[in-house]
Amino acid sequence: MKKSNQFEIDLGKEFSINGVKSNLGFYNLAVSVRDLKLWKVGMKPHRGWKVSNVKKYFGLHGHDRFSLVYQITDKMNRYKAGEYDQFINN
Repeated sequence: MKKSNQFEIDLGKEFSINGVKSNLGFYNLAVSVRDLKLWKVGMKPHRGWKVSNVKKYFGLHGHDRFSLVYQITDKMNRYKAGEYDQFINN
């Protein structure tokens, strides 16, 4: 399957967090779930944060806060179910 966005490309990249190997795509997914949930309730996660960057990275569509949180939560559930395994280490 063709990789369609930066998230799927980053699923194959490893990096280290405090000496522990992690997956860059999953790390960005987990952080972005947190960030979008904060944004949904009216908080900006940090000064330089932009929702447009999250939408572009994950290939999300729409402007409604609830819709974007639903879409990214769905991506997390699909990751946990193993639907993105084909992109990991490829």
